[in-house]
Amino acid sequence: MLDLATVHRRARRVLPLQIETCRVVLDAAGEEALASLLLPMGHRQRGSIVFELSGDTLCALKARSLTFLQDARTAREGLGRRSAPLAYDAWQPVVAYPARGFVTKSRDRHACLRLDVRGGLAIYAWDDAASITPLH
Repeated sequence: MLDLATVHRRARRVLPLQIETCRVVLDAAGEEALASLLLPMGHRQRGSIVFELSGDTLCALKARSLTFLQDARTAREGLGRRSAPLAYDAWQPVVAYPARGFVTKSRDRHACLRLDVRGGLAIYAWDDAASITPLH
């Protein structure tokens, strides 16, 4: 079984280097279900992972949002050993009360990344089978 620090480290591969997180937010399914998503044999075709944004990232988003995000368009690592990191489109602001944040899609249209500034969360969603709709 993977420990929480390892689960977080592996999950954040999909995030740009500029977006720092503290931890993965576990739902009712818990640590085992999340760990199974991150292992090659446990790959699911669609799903989502929620991260808690770091204080530094939240401060940067509040102070200079789009300037901070303009270079945050490449994932830390590829999802497989030999795959290239995901590339993301330009970030777009989202203002839908009560949420405030930013959203982008992967260039292959199979993943979406949303930053919820009010909630302090990063939400990564993917669907390998279809083009994904951004999370608003």
